[in-house]
Amino acid sequence: MRWSKGAGATLAMQIAALPALAVAAFVVPASAQVFPDGRGGPAYSHDLVTGYQCVDNTCTVLRLPGTNCICTKQNPGEQNLSRLRLSCSTRQHGQWISCPYQPRYGN
Repeated sequence: MRWSKGAGATLAMQIAALPALAVAAFVVPASAQVFPDGRGGPAYSHDLVTGYQCVDNTCTVLRLPGTNCICTKQNPGEQNLSRLRLSCSTRQHGQWISCPYQPRYGN
């Protein structure tokens, strides 16, 4: 049996495309990741408990509004605002120091 030039080229292109399709099958679901309730979301979204802007994807590091301070949650699983504890700091002259401003929440 003799293959025509066009049929062989088409089969070769289909075989070459298989690895790309296999990779796409795994990449697309990973990019559509859903974050469970109470765990925040992608960086630069807002924390569900405080409303502060998230710095990391798990919202355990927050930006204190109106300041150059970064706050970390001392008890990141806490969903009750009155029991949440934050530790805030900022950079001054290349050193990390305690934030001079108190957060509204998490004192």
